[in-house]
Amino acid sequence: MSNSPSTSNKSPKPAVVGSATSSFKTEYGQGRRKLLDAAARLVAREGSARLTLRELAKEAGMSHNSIYRHFPSVVDMMPALIGDFTLQLREGLRRARAQVPPNELSSRTVVGWLLDFALSNKDTFVVTMRERHGPIGPARAAIEQGAIQILADMRSDLAAAGRLPPLPADKLDLALRVIIQQTFELCLLYIEAPERREALLVEAELIFAWCLAGAVMVSGETMLPLGEAKSL
Repeated sequence: MSNSPSTSNKSPKPAVVGSATSSFKTEYGQGRRKLLDAAARLVAREGSARLTLRELAKEAGMSHNSIYRHFPSVVDMMPALIGDFTLQLREGLRRARAQVPPNELSSRTVVGWLLDFALSNKDTFVVTMRERHGPIGPARAAIEQGAIQILADMRSDLAAAGRLPPLPADKLDLALRVIIQQTFELCLLYIEAPERREALLVEAELIFAWCLAGAVMVSGETMLPLGEAKSL
């Protein structure tokens, strides 16, 4: 029995294969991220018309052929860029809402996180806001889909926390949509002037309170006191 082959002699081969696969995935992911970051910088600086293969390769410091390992064409990059951005945004917003203490203003905590996120990802944020008003196409469709998901997350999280007034679904969604749009506009102002942070947070609180209180009033529901509306 002492001369039988040891099973431990067979273990290194799978480990080597796994390591190589992991390394490839890491390099692939890094290359994809590098291209998306380069696309965001280029489009934020020059506009989407400059998103060509030649300009992208130059901006990313990569060869033309390597780009095709990640995307079929430069046209496919914008939806991917927006999709990745939306996923990070949704996850961060939901974490921020979950961290709000029961008796504190959710708008200040959540918008505070959002301002920091926008500043840290200013190129992609600016591109997304710009493409939102751009021509109909894959990028705009990705943004509209992301907006629907962000609104659904907000409605679900605030309802679960008991921070929403009793409103018909259509009026509630309209109020939340206006809040989201106006808050994102505040993020653009923050990118341009970070020193205005406190004033923008105060403005965000008022937008939140006024939109929901106004929706309650026009829907014929019981009017919320301003203090209660702001606590939402």
